[in-house]
Amino acid sequence: MILADLNKDNVNFGLPSVIAEICDYLNRQDLAALTLGRHDITADIFMNVMEFETAEADSKKAELHHRYLDVQLLISGSELIEYGVGNPDLSAYEDYQEEDDYQLSAQQIKDKNSVVLKPGMFAVFFPYEAHKPGCNIDGKSGTVKKLVVKIPYTLL
Repeated sequence: MILADLNKDNVNFGLPSVIAEICDYLNRQDLAALTLGRHDITADIFMNVMEFETAEADSKKAELHHRYLDVQLLISGSELIEYGVGNPDLSAYEDYQEEDDYQLSAQQIKDKNSVVLKPGMFAVFFPYEAHKPGCNIDGKSGTVKKLVVKIPYTLL
């Protein structure tokens, strides 16, 4: 997992080149004006722009991916994301949805941590890193607008 802020002057420092290129691309966009839905960035990389209400973490399922990295960038609002970087117990997950590259689990994330994203901040989740985005902060829900860039891990 990588945590960074798109607004930092040196945001690309130390990032894998494909993630640095995505940061450059995003810095050229008017993020607040992005329409909801899917946007193709390259032939292999795309992003989904969404807006939703956060919810209690216990009401949400953890997710993980097999083929894609998630670059989750907050555009407006704030959200808590629970995550784990250890090896997940895949037997606690529902069947893998190959077409959309995800697996879900109602179980607690093993060795759970959390991070609060504010506008401009992003988190990168690598394949098999469990994460539960869109959670309330201090029990309070709020509206968030965010984007999730999907990068095939083979591009690293």
